[in-house]
Amino acid sequence: MIGGTYQNRVNTMTTPSEEQSCPVCGVTVINDVVQFANGSKGTRARLYARVCQYAKKPDCINQDQTLIGEVLQEDGFMEAPQINLGS
Repeated sequence: MIGGTYQNRVNTMTTPSEEQSCPVCGVTVINDVVQFANGSKGTRARLYARVCQYAKKPDCINQDQTLIGEVLQEDGFMEAPQINLGS
């Protein structure tokens, strides 16, 4: 199997109410609550807006739009403020 072992594949193909670990980015999802490596917990929509839509890997556990739900503007990263570098 390309991209992971059989055991990894079995662990990622669980129901949404169980613990899942993504073989692509390593994030953990427990009962649809995403535990990022740094910072606070989030939603599948936030994970999709910040990671999954760009990674586009076949083993990503967060590609089902019915589980992701609506992705809001605040789920993505905020625009950085402009920096005045002088004249």
